[in-house]
Amino acid sequence: MKIYLARNNVQAGPYGLDELNTMLSTGEVLLDDLMWHTGMSEWKKVGMMTHGQRSYQPHTTTPMPPRGFGDNVDFRPPTQTPQRTSVAELYGRKPSQSTHPAQTISLSKSEPTLEYASISSRFVAFLINVGLYLLALMPLLVALFQHIDINEFAKAGDYAGAYAYSQALAEKIPATTVAISNIMLLALIGIQLLLIIMRGQSFGKMVMGVRVVDEKTHRLPKLATLLFMRTAFLVVVYFVGINIMSGLPALVMLTINYLMASKSPTHQGWHDRLTKTAVVKAQPIQLDKTKP
Repeated sequence: MKIYLARNNVQAGPYGLDELNTMLSTGEVLLDDLMWHTGMSEWKKVGMMTHGQRSYQPHTTTPMPPRGFGDNVDFRPPTQTPQRTSVAELYGRKPSQSTHPAQTISLSKSEPTLEYASISSRFVAFLINVGLYLLALMPLLVALFQHIDINEFAKAGDYAGAYAYSQALAEKIPATTVAISNIMLLALIGIQLLLIIMRGQSFGKMVMGVRVVDEKTHRLPKLATLLFMRTAFLVVVYFVGINIMSGLPALVMLTINYLMASKSPTHQGWHDRLTKTAVVKAQPIQLDKTKP
């Protein structure tokens, strides 16, 4: 167990349980000091956790508050704003060298610990979104496969012949099937746009607990950036890429984006650099528009 302590807006740690109890017994740690460890939802006074005793024996962990859908499960809402310093300055002990960045907790409400989304989580979010669009088009796709004749399509030869065959094929599909697919597709697009505007997340990003934020403010980007640059512009670019050279340009652009992100310390691909945004682990404070 790694335990963090704070006094007079200054944080120190982590300490082991034995270290804490030793400092409690010698009076180095006061019952009015604050403490936090994994499983606690907020900083609490040491005396509250020890029930007024100078020894801490945790029996059960304090349950975390429910995770909001689309938020990073690792985010711990802070309640204090102390400034971090070395252990030596606070309790006269040597700083621990074993603290991993992921174990360091943020106490500042305006500057939470920022963690960039992994490449794998971004790619899975992309696959989820693609799957949803295919699902919306499923009635139309099923009807197409029922009527398509591969041999006839192969005889089409050039682009003009393929276009004429596709037109003839479209006429065989019932109007109700086309209408159902259109309604499902438009509903999905509407939901996705609403999520992007309100939360900076597509449905896939919500499932993976990641979000698009401004690279400087770490808050939701401007509406124009979300809707036009990160959504409409990219849709048009990839749509054009899909319809040229059997979709090879779109595949190349997508591959380059993920390769750039994998080489960047901030995991920014060309999508992100173009729009001056970043994809990070979602935290509730990023939705706070009152903060700069």
